[in-house]
Amino acid sequence: MAIRKKKVYKFSDEVMAKDAIISLIFGGLGLISIIFVFVMGIVLKGAVPFGISAFLLVAAIMGVTGLLFALFALADSDGGILGKRMAVIVSLIDIVILAVLYIV
Repeated sequence: MAIRKKKVYKFSDEVMAKDAIISLIFGGLGLISIIFVFVMGIVLKGAVPFGISAFLLVAAIMGVTGLLFALFALADSDGGILGKRMAVIVSLIDIVILAVLYIV
């Protein structure tokens, strides 16, 4: 007869880890910066001034920082796992888009 393990439930007061929230904010702002540069490139027909293209550097910094905060959130035991996974995904999307733009 197989021995069944007792299910262990873990309850947390926080709905979402603070690091995951910070990571989602950084990732979202990075995506908004990338979209802003795309739209300005279309509107200005490719003649984008340096000040606007500097938003891509800001997006890269926010993407990497967001990924670090997301990894710290994954290591933390507080909060739900869905928010932590979304924080990782949004930050990775930022970094992948910027890497594709750099290659092309």
